[in-house]
Amino acid sequence: MYRHFLKRVFDILLSGVGILLLIPFWIVMFIAIKIDSRGPIFFRQKRIGIHKKTFSILKFRTMRTDTPHDMPTHMLENPEQYITKLGKFLRKTSLDELPQIFNIFVGQMSIIGPRPALWNQDDLIAERDKYGANDVKPGLTGWAQINGRDELEIEVKAKYDGEYVQRLSFWFDCKCFFGTIKSVLKHDGVVEGGTGELHKEQEEAAKKNEKTPLKLMYITNRPEVAKIATDAGVDRIFVDMEYIGKDERQKGLDTVKSHHTVADVRALRPVVPKGGLLVRVNPVHKAENGFLGTEKEIEETISAGADIIMLPMFKTAEEVRFFLSCVNGRAKTLLLVETPEAVERLDEILKLPGIDEVHIGLNDLHLAWGRKFMFELLADGTVDRILEKIRATGIPYGFGGIARIGHGLLPAEYVIAEHYRLGSSMAILSRSFCNANIIDDLDVLKELFEKGVADIRKEERRVAEFSGDAFEENHKKVERLVQQIIKNQG
Repeated sequence: MYRHFLKRVFDILLSGVGILLLIPFWIVMFIAIKIDSRGPIFFRQKRIGIHKKTFSILKFRTMRTDTPHDMPTHMLENPEQYITKLGKFLRKTSLDELPQIFNIFVGQMSIIGPRPALWNQDDLIAERDKYGANDVKPGLTGWAQINGRDELEIEVKAKYDGEYVQRLSFWFDCKCFFGTIKSVLKHDGVVEGGTGELHKEQEEAAKKNEKTPLKLMYITNRPEVAKIATDAGVDRIFVDMEYIGKDERQKGLDTVKSHHTVADVRALRPVVPKGGLLVRVNPVHKAENGFLGTEKEIEETISAGADIIMLPMFKTAEEVRFFLSCVNGRAKTLLLVETPEAVERLDEILKLPGIDEVHIGLNDLHLAWGRKFMFELLADGTVDRILEKIRATGIPYGFGGIARIGHGLLPAEYVIAEHYRLGSSMAILSRSFCNANIIDDLDVLKELFEKGVADIRKEERRVAEFSGDAFEENHKKVERLVQQIIKNQG
């Protein structure tokens, strides 16, 4: 009775009364934040709600907008100087979390429950699945938050969340509520998403924005290039074994045709960090005309050491189902959505269990739709509509590729901002970033990668501070630039 009905009634009543009673407080805070420092009053973070559906959590802004963007927070000489005077008080008392009362009123959260995980805290989300903690509404505070906070390892935190689910009752919620008041009075605070595995600077970054850096992927089969790339900060080395139908599909176009092999996967394994070896296999195919067949190809690829297997050019849920059965949990799976048929059937496909990540292939997709420029799909809202469906599932996603900062037909800085606007978590480094096939001097390659990756990370830190208006303005610039590029192409 309480779990399924009264708890929500109390949430509505208490949050509604709280919103009304706190009207003078809201007014004071709005004025105080504006007087204290320039910038927006609130900032929003994407979080995981009940049944792993995402929502935007509200907080008061606590850091100045002039915080340097050219280095991580933990590398600043005195990070505390960038927290506003009011922000220090808000954080110390956890009052920066108070706007979440609106999340409670509209039904996205509850007063008591597991703190909502960041959308990309895959380890915490997976641990909570074991205890059913993702199947209750997240709370303003919870049992785990008053039993260790930052000191808790992910596994322990998830167990506390599971214990809350098991003991959920009116009296247990009261215990959590008054325990939180005690913590606030002691100035302990209630930390969201904190785990014993996070360093202080990472927690600080989580307070500022929800976005972790993009996973950068680079296509090569050369071990020496892979070593340079990963040392420079590239997250994944991308082995491209796809060749079936590719020449015919991209005939006459200046596109990458790698023709990598299982032997390349095996050669790269010793130099690529664990978890970072991505392999694109061929589309689902039978063992004929000299082809191994999908099942055998995937078997050999996994045996060679692949961490992630990417499926390209699929059109049906049945193809994806067969692919997933071949991988069978032995490696992560990444779907490359690059056919109109896949887009049309995406709702059905995304329901299949075992999909770890999804990437939108703008090149083949724009060709199939008869568009003139791949980023036309980004400018006209097509990518937005596709990613909206993926986002609803909680599966990490990415799209397209990026060049070096200041390079590319559509300069990388505009594309990076679009990744952040859309909540993307990965991008391929294109040939405009670095074409290792035409550079033999490893010292030159090392310099290109080190500077190129550092410039991208610097730009990401800048973009991470964007407001909604700034993202909207960037998208409008993308629309104008894309139209100009198409016009220039005739």
